[in-house]
Amino acid sequence: MRAEEGLPSLEEIREAESRIRRYLPETPLESSRGISGLLGRDVYLKLETFQPTRVFKIRGALNKLQCLTDAELRRGVLTASSGNHGYAIAYAARIFGVRATICVPENVNPQKLRAIQEQGAEVLKAGGGYDETYAMALATAKKRGMTFVHAFDDRDVIAGQGTCGLEMARQMPDLDCAVVAIGGGGLISGIAIALKASLPKVQVFGAETQAIPSMYESVDSGELVKVAPRPTIADGMQASVPGRLTFEAAQRYVDRIGLVSDHEIEDAIYDLLVLARVTAEPAGASPLAAMKGPLRNERSEKVALVVSGGNISPSLLGRVITSRAKGTP
Repeated sequence: MRAEEGLPSLEEIREAESRIRRYLPETPLESSRGISGLLGRDVYLKLETFQPTRVFKIRGALNKLQCLTDAELRRGVLTASSGNHGYAIAYAARIFGVRATICVPENVNPQKLRAIQEQGAEVLKAGGGYDETYAMALATAKKRGMTFVHAFDDRDVIAGQGTCGLEMARQMPDLDCAVVAIGGGGLISGIAIALKASLPKVQVFGAETQAIPSMYESVDSGELVKVAPRPTIADGMQASVPGRLTFEAAQRYVDRIGLVSDHEIEDAIYDLLVLARVTAEPAGASPLAAMKGPLRNERSEKVALVVSGGNISPSLLGRVITSRAKGTP
């Protein structure tokens, strides 16, 4: 295997940070007394909701586009996304004056679709889920001669996401563990590489939806496993099979993965809103759901929950608030 085909190094993540810093400030790592009381430990929230796109994906998108050649950029970029990655690519493409096409599922979150369109990107709808959309996007990129950008299984994208881990290591050098959502695995891969290299004693835990537990099943079996997706509110966690790179990172650097249900995620959305005054989308709330559920017996006392995004649909947020306020989840 050529070196450039493997996972990014700590130095490459540092280089990514130098590229994106002029466009993105550090996001806060804030203590939450409310969530600390709920979990019975010292909890901090890494608020990627402070990104201009309200989600972490912009880190990888900005790094990736700056790593492409002029020829690749002139061809335009095309990607497949359930929403947030597409929004990030569209945002970055607008900054650099690059033509962008975003392929999304037919049932894409309307709020995320609107955000993509506001950046001036072309949007193509196809498929009932991410897998079908991804296949269509690959075919379209080939037909049009455009540069395809993978949402998570890409060295430069992972390095960009890893800048979140660099920030956490600087902000809290005595951190015991970080809990990170897993969709395709790009975020947890980058964070885990950065944290494990910077803070050797830190643990990294993953939170994945029970509906599509592809990383959990792959790590458990020791090989890539494709699962049959089931319906879930977590539209940012729809990868039915991990990437080759993200699977390798999970095997090497992730200590444990906890599976959470939609019900547990909804409870965590409500907890974050009421106890921490943070609006989180389902993927962003999944680390709290995991620490309340399958990871609750982990002994870590100083915990960072990565609130990876805040692009929740108003209808889902309204339903969560109404049902929990009435005590009928």
